[in-house]
Amino acid sequence: MQKCAVLLFLLFSANSLWAQNEAIPGTETTPSGIPREEAPLAVIWGFSFYSGMTIPYSPDAFSEFWKPGLDFTVDLDILLRNDVVLGMSFSYSKLKFNAQEFWRRRGIEDDGDLGYDFDIPITNFLVSYRGIENYLLYDVETAYEIGGGLYYLKNSQVKIIYTDPYGGYEISRSDDVDFGLFGGLGVSWLITDTLQLSLRGRYHYVFKPAQHHQFFDVRVGFSLL
Repeated sequence: MQKCAVLLFLLFSANSLWAQNEAIPGTETTPSGIPREEAPLAVIWGFSFYSGMTIPYSPDAFSEFWKPGLDFTVDLDILLRNDVVLGMSFSYSKLKFNAQEFWRRRGIEDDGDLGYDFDIPITNFLVSYRGIENYLLYDVETAYEIGGGLYYLKNSQVKIIYTDPYGGYEISRSDDVDFGLFGGLGVSWLITDTLQLSLRGRYHYVFKPAQHHQFFDVRVGFSLL
């Protein structure tokens, strides 16, 4: 009878421990990890604010006649499962037109004045996928992200058509909203339970009808978790 009581006690204890582990995913604790049960709202959602540089890459005219410009980005991350994060990103940057180089390529040693503002504002709204491990935050973590969205590149396709031998010309510009894809890598440092410092880089490929455009951005910022 005593043996049966001991056996029942052991079975009940094992079942209780199993139920606790099922109720609290990621119960393993590490010096640099915060279990889900103890983690703040940081692991469920987060806002990020970044600033950095956008660097044109391709086609050649895009990278030769427009200079890198400042970038400002706001990200929102939402935890869908214990290992999947849905990211939404809104970004704005502006690439300055290199008028001197543009005219020099045409044999004119002058800054020139086309009478237009040919700087390229880049606005995009993106959706991404990013992984996370068992609801845990770490002192230092690396992550990748992949996604796509809508890009608005103003003035990125400028055509100058000379209409007479005396230098008369007409200018046409493309200001379309196009679909694009991107991939990125990042590293984050946990400052407090609810604040991260992050460094991220992204590569963008935009499917513009005439010529596909490619550019990079590198940014640093803070995530409020």
